[in-house]
Amino acid sequence: MSKARHSRGVGLLLFDLDDTIVQSGTYVSPRVIAALNAAHDAGFVLAIASGRPRCMLDATILRTGVMDYCVCANGATVHRLDDGSLVAARPMSREEALDCHATGSRFEASWNAFVEEDAYFELKGMSYLFTGRTGALARGRRNERGARKRPLVVRVLSFAQRGLRYVWRMVSNRSQHQVRSVRRILEGASDGVHKMGCVFPNAVSCEDCERALRSDGRFEVARMGAVELEITARGTTKGTGAKLLLDHLGIDAKDSVAFGDGGNDLPLADAVGRFVAMGNAEESVKQAADEVCASVSEDGVAQWIECMLEQRHMVGDDASRRADNETKVGA
Repeated sequence: MSKARHSRGVGLLLFDLDDTIVQSGTYVSPRVIAALNAAHDAGFVLAIASGRPRCMLDATILRTGVMDYCVCANGATVHRLDDGSLVAARPMSREEALDCHATGSRFEASWNAFVEEDAYFELKGMSYLFTGRTGALARGRRNERGARKRPLVVRVLSFAQRGLRYVWRMVSNRSQHQVRSVRRILEGASDGVHKMGCVFPNAVSCEDCERALRSDGRFEVARMGAVELEITARGTTKGTGAKLLLDHLGIDAKDSVAFGDGGNDLPLADAVGRFVAMGNAEESVKQAADEVCASVSEDGVAQWIECMLEQRHMVGDDASRRADNETKVGA
């Protein structure tokens, strides 16, 4: 039986992936893995809370077997990881997805969509990815390196690394597809569109599209940096996904902690007992957090877990000593 169902489980820990426990797109430090294992051994349920679909979850983390559940596509799906079973799903309808696409396309968006168990990316978006202007790549560079320009050789090597990683991702994972038009995928989809994402040529277009989608009233819109949005059905966020998982496990919200760095992590702040922002997080995320830990490059999650477990151990030792003293007094 999974520890997630163990009667002695002591709480739930949820982790964003990119720029929270995963560095540079794929790397998870040994210290973070060791800390996650220590928390798991202490009786915590561990879960991923990601904007990614299940087919794009980080292989390094999955191979450790330390995660019990995953909240994916910004809360649109919740799965057990030991057997892949679906706990809950809150997709948008095909009609909603097509209307969302039509709105964003007015602002020259490049699209991606997570439909059922597959991920689709438009060819148009490749240039944005290679320039590092989107997602975790853009946030990481802005927050940890500031605005200064990197040397040419570093930019060339970074470009090559992103390109190779992108090509390898598409070739190695049969659930990820490069397409000319996401709209064609949506037209042939059932009502299982879990999340849509769009990237824009400039911040003005992104802001205009964000306002249009929010005013529609049928969507949740997360701003991911200057030129990127993530869209799910109204009422579907990482926060609602976390609540669904807490209800499934029978764990009180006060016994849960979540870690994040980006705009799509903000709803977690109202769903869990404690929300921890990474040192490299966006300023809005830090302001919403109960506390801020060290950055991902400093293994901030590991530092937090190590400190938490040490404090729990000390409290446990004190409780044991008090119990022994009370027994002696009673005797």
